[in-house]
Amino acid sequence: MGTIDTMHESARAATGFGRSLLRLIGELDLRVERYRTRRTLMDLSDHQLRDIGVTREEAWREASRPFWG
Repeated sequence: MGTIDTMHESARAATGFGRSLLRLIGELDLRVERYRTRRTLMDLSDHQLRDIGVTREEAWREASRPFWG
């Protein structure tokens, strides 16, 4: 079980500030993951992109999106 999973389990018992903090951490984790996956998408070759049905232009457009959106 990962750190975030453990923190999500702890959220059930947390109240007030603790619950808000755990939600913030979860949101930050999501945004970092979005950033990483969008950058990884740009590292794929044209052949790999074709395999998953994505054009280079679509990959560029996705990778150019802000991590918060």
